[in-house]
Amino acid sequence: MAEKSRGPWLSIVISGLLASAGSMIVVAATMAGYAFTIAMKAHGPPDQNEISAFANHVIPFLGPVALALLVVFAAWGVVRRAKSTRLWHGVLVGAVAALPTLVFVRRPALGDLISLGLPLVTGLVGAWWAINSKQRKANQS
Repeated sequence: MAEKSRGPWLSIVISGLLASAGSMIVVAATMAGYAFTIAMKAHGPPDQNEISAFANHVIPFLGPVALALLVVFAAWGVVRRAKSTRLWHGVLVGAVAALPTLVFVRRPALGDLISLGLPLVTGLVGAWWAINSKQRKANQS
């Protein structure tokens, strides 16, 4: 019997969801670290206004950047381990990673659309990186 070549669907879904969860952990850890630093400086409870100001200015940029970086490495890992290397596997990792973000978007503005498209592009970059590293490794052998 001939074996059918299957895409790494489970790896794509798990890697995308882990990248999404990882970016949320980075955001939560950043907020907790900032609140802890403010509390240590104040020698008491932190000022909620400072925390809110920090969250409003930093988190809208930190979340998409952390997600994009994690998607690059997740897509690289999926494509590197796959039997058939395809660029669109990396894009699918980015799409799965961007799906949980849609839960938080009510009326998408231009910035929201860019932050939703960024994981797709970085997934493509991660897949391209993995394919090039596979080709270099094959050429050296």
